Amino acid sequence: MKNVVPIILAGGIGERFWPLSRSSRPKQLLSLASHRTILEETFIRAGTVRSRGVKPLLMTGKLIAAPVKKLLSGKWRYDLIVEPLGKNTAPAIALAAGWIQARYGDSIMVVLPADHLVRPPEAFVKAVRHACFLADAGERLVVFGVKPSRPETDYGYLRLGKETGSRGGIKSHTVLRFIEKPDLARAASLCNSASHLWNSGMFVWKTSVLLREVKTHLPALFSQVSTASRDGFSRKAINRFYNAVKKESIDYGLMERSSRVCAVVGKFQWDDIGSWESLARLRGSNSSGTTVEGHGIFERECRNSIIVNRSPHALAVIGCSSAAIVATGDAILVCSRSKLPDLKRYLAGMKKAGNFPPGLF
Repeated sequence: MKNVVPIILAGGIGERFWPLSRSSRPKQLLSLASHRTILEETFIRAGTVRSRGVKPLLMTGKLIAAPVKKLLSGKWRYDLIVEPLGKNTAPAIALAAGWIQARYGDSIMVVLPADHLVRPPEAFVKAVRHACFLADAGERLVVFGVKPSRPETDYGYLRLGKETGSRGGIKSHTVLRFIEKPDLARAASLCNSASHLWNSGMFVWKTSVLLREVKTHLPALFSQVSTASRDGFSRKAINRFYNAVKKESIDYGLMERSSRVCAVVGKFQWDDIGSWESLARLRGSNSSGTTVEGHGIFERECRNSIIVNRSPHALAVIGCSSAAIVATGDAILVCSRSKLPDLKRYLAGMKKAGNFPPGLF
């Protein structure tokens, strides 16, 4: 089989974890799922599937590159592309495919966002092996689908078609449709349907096949990747690429249009660690539905709340219902849980108000 090269997408700041996440301390550098940071968990996952002699390719943003490199210094061997601008997943993945092909020849890419929880590792490795077989022998674009455990309006879904094979108990299907972030009623219906899965946003394909499909469906992007390749993927070439390329998601730009897509049904636990709501799922809750995380917390008579203390101060929370209370050394968030999906919008308002120190964001 060809070289298997993981790429780790770690471009965002993760503002929905404010006030713990900042431009100087992005979400990927937070310890939420374990004592390790989310990014370190992803590197461990990448190490379970990469070929010997191959380094993961990390793609991260200019604003957070310095703290990311500081965290990884001396711990991990990796290659790095720093994105000067965020242009969504299609440009990043296409550029990575061109870079990998130039470095290793035609290879199998495993695309891993840096903000996912995937457990247990053994089940993930089995699913990746089947996906690599489909990508190599069948020249498929493979997405991992996961059985929904709850109605989720922040996730995309896959509608499965006929079964295309099975290896080691891991099944694969054609994909009939991608469904983006449904409303709650639709999500509840999809959650109860045997033919629908969450779209995990993790992918496997050969670099040659991915680039061929990009050439067919996103010809301008293919041309821009080719130009960067001719220029040796230098820093100047990468900067020119990101300044010129259009913002586009890999799902909408390519996966929804290609006839080569199939889904491997993962038998692993998966979660997109996207907001404070994720912490409630990761850490669990008490008999009143309240998640308490951190030290120096006095909580009484709260219901369905999230209480986090990462500050040196004592935090007393009494009688709150359906609230999120997060304390750090220099900021406190008190928010209705119903408003957590809109936290980025409120942060934009705070920044615009101009009466908070810049380091707060």
